[in-house]
Amino acid sequence: MRSRKPPEAVWKPIEDLPADAASWGSSDYRERVRRWHDVRGRLQDRAVDRTLLDIWLRGRARAFAIETGQIEGLYTLRRGVTEQLIAEGFEGVRAAHAFEPGLSDQTLKGLLEDQHAAVELVFEAAAGRRRLSHHTMKSWHQLLTRHQEHAPGVRDGRRVLIELRRGDYKVWPNNPRRPDGVVHEYCPPEQTRSEMDRLLDMHHGHADRGLPAEVEAAWLHHRFVRIHPFQDGNGRMARLLMAYVFARAGEFPPVISAAQRDDYIRNLEWADGGDLRRLVQYLADLAAPTTLSAIGIAEDVLDGRPWRTHGNGGQTVRESDGEWRYHPPVS
Repeated sequence: MRSRKPPEAVWKPIEDLPADAASWGSSDYRERVRRWHDVRGRLQDRAVDRTLLDIWLRGRARAFAIETGQIEGLYTLRRGVTEQLIAEGFEGVRAAHAFEPGLSDQTLKGLLEDQHAAVELVFEAAAGRRRLSHHTMKSWHQLLTRHQEHAPGVRDGRRVLIELRRGDYKVWPNNPRRPDGVVHEYCPPEQTRSEMDRLLDMHHGHADRGLPAEVEAAWLHHRFVRIHPFQDGNGRMARLLMAYVFARAGEFPPVISAAQRDDYIRNLEWADGGDLRRLVQYLADLAAPTTLSAIGIAEDVLDGRPWRTHGNGGQTVRESDGEWRYHPPVS
């Protein structure tokens, strides 16, 4: 007799949130969000130099762009390089900063810049309160994969490289085989469009329910991954959708680092088994310290603090001429 696959390995149509999902939010995280909105209101009421906060926000966008590619194994940056790139930007990035042999300077820089450009596009859409659509997501995917030519695949039992369809839904199955030999099924290509229609309809319906950002972000991230609509880049796209939900709510998307990958995957697997609330709490726990940092920096801005120390030890300082300049760490 054939053994049955574990329930989480078999694809099934996505499910909506239950009626009580609005109560799933994290009370601790919600309190930090309340404090952030309070200090943001004070910033808006006063004519202050917001440069410190703007520098920090740009660094968070670069951190998101860097880590989303590392989680997928597109590159692995050497120790210390990540903080440098967060503080200084991608202009000086070199293939020697990564462990992967054969990775060119152009490819590494292109991947980072594409991911950063996609993050900025997401923030722009969130700030304009633009609704998600097929076109929106396809345009994000097209930008995100601009420097990626192929996607891994399996045909006739053989591992092959498939030409990547940038900005278009998949035409081949993209079901990975797990280490235990079980094939993890995603939505079949012929049903992808209809499932994405359902995803968008449910997501738009959630807007009327007053859901906490961490609840909607967890749901949208997980359900998108269960569909896996693109041939490749679905993990990066899911994190962009998560970022969109947080940013649209005026909150800060959590940056999931490569070092947190195992916990991240574990919480997604719990959601596969029906326990989405664990993923909700996980995202709230990641977003909470970022929100606390934003509060601290905003309070520094209100106090007129003239400098900021970056994670790599460098500093951005307001000089005597009133200009802000970055000073790298002293080696």
